[in-house]
Amino acid sequence: MVKDVAAAIIVRDGHVLMARRAPGQNLAGYWEFPGGKVEPGETIQTCIARELAEELAITCEPGEIMMRHLHRYEGGTINLIAIHVRMTCEKWQLSVHDDARWIGADALMALRLAPADIPVARAVRDELLAATDRRP
Repeated sequence: MVKDVAAAIIVRDGHVLMARRAPGQNLAGYWEFPGGKVEPGETIQTCIARELAEELAITCEPGEIMMRHLHRYEGGTINLIAIHVRMTCEKWQLSVHDDARWIGADALMALRLAPADIPVARAVRDELLAATDRRP
């Protein structure tokens, strides 16, 4: 069975928000786009708003889906759905992560990324670099 998982792509000033999974969690120490599993009856937009509020105390405006990526872990397959999100607050609070940071395009692929997040990170890096190339 494939589980839908939402991943927030939050960009500010040419950097994307990434969070590191805390010790004791599955994939502890790996960096990921914040988000989580879609619950029955939820849209992807409702899910990402709920997950960001629960995990990081972030308020947001969910946008359009950026991409989808199927990834097989030992425990099952996920359909990672990356969605553009506009953060409507200035700060976050850690609860299930032990770190969160704004990461630039040049450093994104150097992180120890959760395997499912790697293709999304490549696409985000390319978007960030393309946006930088368009600046006057």
